[in-house]
Amino acid sequence: MKIPEHLNKPLLEQLSDQADSDDFLIMRGTALGHGLLNDIEKRDEFIQKFIDTPEPDLHGNEMARELQARAVGMTLLNEKNDDLLDRAKELFETELEKALPNLPDDIAIDVATEPLKMARQARSGLMENAFLRKEWKTCVSEAEHGRSIIPDYLLYQPHREGYPIEFVAKGMHTEDMDMVAKGVEMQEEFLQYVIEVGYLKPWEEAYFVSYAISVISRALVE
Repeated sequence: MKIPEHLNKPLLEQLSDQADSDDFLIMRGTALGHGLLNDIEKRDEFIQKFIDTPEPDLHGNEMARELQARAVGMTLLNEKNDDLLDRAKELFETELEKALPNLPDDIAIDVATEPLKMARQARSGLMENAFLRKEWKTCVSEAEHGRSIIPDYLLYQPHREGYPIEFVAKGMHTEDMDMVAKGVEMQEEFLQYVIEVGYLKPWEEAYFVSYAISVISRALVE
């Protein structure tokens, strides 16, 4: 992953401006920015800072995503994160159970109902959770379930045949390193795409987990 030349200067300026922030989301965004600039020492410094902040007062999928972001940060720091992953998984499962009975009959038409959004967020979280636990078969299963409630036209085109971490998980489960490498390449291409077209402002925190999973996936290949 490479930051386009025209973004380097504003990124560095933004990271400098927000270096003293005590907002955990800004700290996480700063960690992401330094990670994308390959400044691993600074990345890890800000990961530790946001992990050390008190947990926010969130609920449901939002809290589960927050716990998972902290867990993935701990993975990059080689720290134990089982408790956070357990708590996130339980929250995602609870939200999924609430949503499933209320899913619309025609998912392609009713794309924005609240139960659908809850279910999609929960399935995505459970897929990532299983990946972080190295539960490869479960990760693949959650990915398949997740795609079943998203119409093709809402999916990033390469993901219609499988998510990047789904390919990585399949490859690890079957000991097929070519498939693992394919998944890693897909994940990195996706992140490069969102950087270049502007969906990802590298000083924001929204893609921190995707970035971290890409780094973890690359380590499996190497």
